Amino acid sequence: MKRVIAILILVFLISGCALVSNYKITARGPVFKINAPADKLQLGEKFTYKVEWLGIYVGNASLSVEGISEVNGRKAYHILAVAKTSPMISKLYKVEDRISTYIDVQKLYPLRFDKKQREGGYRSDEYTDFDQEKGKAFYFSRRNHSKKEYAIPRQAQDPLSCLYYFRLKDIQAGKSIFANVVADEKSYLLEAKVHKKGFVRIKGVGEWEAFMIEPVPWFQGKIERRAKVTMWFSADKKRIPLLMVTKGIPFVGTVTITLQKIEQLDTQNQ
Repeated sequence: MKRVIAILILVFLISGCALVSNYKITARGPVFKINAPADKLQLGEKFTYKVEWLGIYVGNASLSVEGISEVNGRKAYHILAVAKTSPMISKLYKVEDRISTYIDVQKLYPLRFDKKQREGGYRSDEYTDFDQEKGKAFYFSRRNHSKKEYAIPRQAQDPLSCLYYFRLKDIQAGKSIFANVVADEKSYLLEAKVHKKGFVRIKGVGEWEAFMIEPVPWFQGKIERRAKVTMWFSADKKRIPLLMVTKGIPFVGTVTITLQKIEQLDTQNQ
């Protein structure tokens, strides 16, 4: 952790302390409604993001619906999240993460969660299969062949699948949506608070009617979080993830993930 902080400070000094935001959120214009969501995910859609720390470019991330796969006899959406550090940061602290979730097409809960990570000297290559009917999870590490079995709550989500679960749910400003989430063998209740609506403009990308969600994790009846996260989604039926801002990470500060490119998404008839 100390090494990461030192690297971020070094980058901050090298960059000339640039703090220019490439997005703007306003409440201007007529009142609009949050449309009903699509009834399924669009195969092939891909969103690419810029990751910034205090306005400094440190990496890229992407979210994509790769297609439909068969997992344990069930048809599932294959969702892929990729995160990489920028070339300059990679020379100091390289990050290459590929995380997949396989979401049951009918039930909209994950059947498998797959992680391949490289973060500095840390490596992981593992997956977890979910038997949702029996409430069991089966973990396997490809690196050391270790196995674990543990109980999961009803209709559990994983850290990536819950994003797509929320995209397909009806949303109302001032209301909350809940999901049981499993991460690193721990289960917690994730509350997604829909706080407000507004207009999100991203330089060079576009402008959207949008709504903001604040994810709040509850563990054993208490809020458990290390930072405050806010996420903005388009208010049309596509529910495009536009922007995520994380504040309050100890010794790090504000991290912003901003949409930069949309691919293979049918934006007609919003």
